[in-house]
Amino acid sequence: MSQPPYGPPGQNAPYPPYQQPGPPSGPPQGPGPYGPPGQYGVPPQGPPPQAPAQYAAPRYAPPPPQGPGFGWGPSFGPAGPGGPGGPGPAGPGFQPGWQPQRPRKKSKGPLIAILSLVGVALVGAWIFGIVKKNADNSYTPPVSAPRYTPEPTTGSEPTSGPTEQPSTQEPTSTQTTTSAPSKPSDSTIVAKNALYKVGQMRTVNCKEPSVRPTNASNAARYWASIKPCLDKSWAPLVAKAGYKFRAPKMTYWSGTSVSSPCGMGPVNVPFYCSGNHMMYMKVDVFVDAYTRYPDAANKTYARIWYTRSIAHEYGHSVQYMTGILQASDNLRYEQADYAGRMRQTRRMELQANCFAGVFLAVNKRSYPVNGLMLSIWNRYVVTSGDKPEEGDHGSTASQQRFMGTSFKTGNPASCNTFAVSPRYVS
Repeated sequence: MSQPPYGPPGQNAPYPPYQQPGPPSGPPQGPGPYGPPGQYGVPPQGPPPQAPAQYAAPRYAPPPPQGPGFGWGPSFGPAGPGGPGGPGPAGPGFQPGWQPQRPRKKSKGPLIAILSLVGVALVGAWIFGIVKKNADNSYTPPVSAPRYTPEPTTGSEPTSGPTEQPSTQEPTSTQTTTSAPSKPSDSTIVAKNALYKVGQMRTVNCKEPSVRPTNASNAARYWASIKPCLDKSWAPLVAKAGYKFRAPKMTYWSGTSVSSPCGMGPVNVPFYCSGNHMMYMKVDVFVDAYTRYPDAANKTYARIWYTRSIAHEYGHSVQYMTGILQASDNLRYEQADYAGRMRQTRRMELQANCFAGVFLAVNKRSYPVNGLMLSIWNRYVVTSGDKPEEGDHGSTASQQRFMGTSFKTGNPASCNTFAVSPRYVS
């Protein structure tokens, strides 16, 4: 997910207005509706308020279908396994640790009467019928939607065709079988992914949209103009890493809550949901940040912050296409304590920010990120962050270490947040 801006230049609070709650009490609950946890933020308490939206999302895209999935945005469902904002399905009635209800046992009164009348021969048939009925009536809870498995683009075709030449070897009575290659571990996927070896991203000469986000429609047009640049920039790198590229979809919304395959609840920032491989861009926060203050510095701040926001959410989709997102989520769920889960979350979010830096680095000459915009980037965007070891997006030092570096290199190799010491992802 993207962090909300911490305030305009010259008026920034040192940290974001929201506060991260402390570790939860009691044992962690079971996994969320899609498997391991994947949503972070403060869980909503009760149904979200129904405030009139400033912008009607259906003008641009129909509401997404419901179903389970990964979501990177705050406040979707109740808190999950330890810490704020764990996964949770949308809709009322959900309780963490929910278990399906087993069928009630039948009364044994009729059984006693029947046993006394029909004897041993009918007892077996009656018990068989009861067992079959209970089996037919047993309730199996719905499983998650199939999780996307990154598709390699190389090595799937046979290296040679069948030969017509007879073999010179004597036939044997046993048949040799070859076992399928073992799947890499989650730790290998996140820390040794081929994406880190693809080299520098090439510029696509992306230019900042000329439209200004003075209203919801213009904010949507602003982001819509940037997305093709992101598609063109990341497609060759994902393919070169050996994965199938699928451009994420994008929709726009405003108001106090939104429903997605990853859940529903109060949200105040853009987010990415892997349940339908879609970025949910919140237009009203962009408009508010741009129009609240009239000076050029504040307007520039809003534009570069929300350019970074769409590049950040796109970074989550790149993580998803390369398997990093799923593996990171598995590793987060396996952590023994709250601090470990938050650290794993920071690795994932810091990498998405770092991927945003990669995109802006190679296109900063054409965009252009220079003059006042470059000054705002260096002074406010790269230096934003949580208190060390307290937030889920990383401290100022960690932001500078990764996004600050990638803005200079333009290379995903700068973004391996999963192979560094914990002190570097504070």
